[in-house]
Amino acid sequence: MSTRTEIRWNHLQRAGWMLWAAAFALLLALTTVVPALYARVLGLAGPTDLPVGIDNPYMVTVALAGLVILFCLYTVLQQRELHRAVKALSREENDRQDASVRLNELSALFQVSTTLQLQLRSDVILEIIVRRVVSTLKAQQASIMILEPENGDLVTRASYGLEAEFSRGARKKIGEGIAGWVALRREALSLGEKAPSGEIGKHYKDNRRITSALSLPLAIGERVVGVLNVNRINHTEPFGEHHLEVLRVFAEHIAAVIDRAEVMERMGRRARELEADNEKLIDLNRMKDVFLGTASHELKTPLTSVIAYAELLDDHEGRLSKDQSREFVGRLRVEAQRLLSLIEDILDLSRLESGKLAMKPRRLDISEVVRGAVETTRGTATKYGVSVRAELTEHLPLLSVDEVKIRQVLVNLIVNAIKFSPREAPVVLRSHLDGVYVRVEVSDQGPGIPPDTATHIFELFGQNVPEDDDGRGGLGIGLHLVKRITELHGGHVGVNSRAGEGSTFWIRLPIAPEVHATLDVTPSNQQAA
Repeated sequence: MSTRTEIRWNHLQRAGWMLWAAAFALLLALTTVVPALYARVLGLAGPTDLPVGIDNPYMVTVALAGLVILFCLYTVLQQRELHRAVKALSREENDRQDASVRLNELSALFQVSTTLQLQLRSDVILEIIVRRVVSTLKAQQASIMILEPENGDLVTRASYGLEAEFSRGARKKIGEGIAGWVALRREALSLGEKAPSGEIGKHYKDNRRITSALSLPLAIGERVVGVLNVNRINHTEPFGEHHLEVLRVFAEHIAAVIDRAEVMERMGRRARELEADNEKLIDLNRMKDVFLGTASHELKTPLTSVIAYAELLDDHEGRLSKDQSREFVGRLRVEAQRLLSLIEDILDLSRLESGKLAMKPRRLDISEVVRGAVETTRGTATKYGVSVRAELTEHLPLLSVDEVKIRQVLVNLIVNAIKFSPREAPVVLRSHLDGVYVRVEVSDQGPGIPPDTATHIFELFGQNVPEDDDGRGGLGIGLHLVKRITELHGGHVGVNSRAGEGSTFWIRLPIAPEVHATLDVTPSNQQAA
């Protein structure tokens, strides 16, 4: 029992005993004093000197009895009022004890779960709290707002029976609204239908019909964790002081539980993020090993050929025919060009990842770029015994692109097609208008690409094809560069392929804006990707 309630209880008990003592004393006085006085009056004055009726003992007795009855009725009425007050106080105390027990059980439950390391999520804990508080205090609405220290916002993380405006996700700044006022001053508020002050009254809303409300800070020492709000709507009884007292004790206990759950959740979230980052680092490390192993082999192969042909020319200087010298120089040029292309791909990948790859667009005819790329790859095609031909649509709209980078894109696609084409099989390049884009396709008659591989083939190292005895394979960055460079031009890439039926890689590049403005594009000249 609280000190205040105990004082009221003792006061009522004393009042009851005093009332009965006064009634008993009065009755005793009337029954002993009045007859004695009556006899004395009769003896002194004589019957003839008294008023009419006073000389009649019966009338005196009736009058005395009437006074006693009236006083008894008054005493009974007072005792009934006293009994009502005692019952109300008893009911209030039982209510307080019941609420205290139920909320203490909830606090103990959370404390035990924490001790046993049963990691309940903070949202689950908050939902349990608002529902139990509503049930225990016979309220209709409750919410818990948690303080986000980084921005000073109170965010509703759990609610019951609230309108959308105050439901989960609602935000208030510290000092804003009643909850903000409570969090700022770390003081509990008990509110009725009328505001206790003008400062609080400006936060009242006429349409909410709140009979009474309690708003308490959830604090650990001087640090506020959040705010607990409980409302009674259209209720016959407002919250009493005992409700505020019980809820204040509960808030003190539960603040530490909520804070601990929030910390555990943040730690768990951070652990998952670190785990994901660790997985990425493992993948990157694995990719680095694959890249370094493949790159060292890919770079060493043409470099070895360059050194071998250079030594051959040096050792047989003056003894080789012009045709033999021309053939060796041609092979030397092809291997050097291959080496340069590999180095350029590696450098471009580094520039892309660091955001330093600069585009130098200018208006040009894509057919000229395609022909230049075919010419660049002719030596590689000859080495693999593959023919490359271009079937281009003439007079296509001009594009605004970086000529060097788009040629690099096409060279990568052509070399990729050459490497996976059977000998004496053609690699065909086609171009046509595709809506407001120009589409260039590179088709081969290779083994094709399985569907599960095709979805990842443009990712870094997505090709994942080791070099075979015939030198087919690569670094696994060529198609990734194709995708990234094309997208930097506002275009798209894709592949159409079936296992065993060859592949068609395509890029779509947007027409130059000034050309597009004068171009009549109709659905008839659009083709599906």
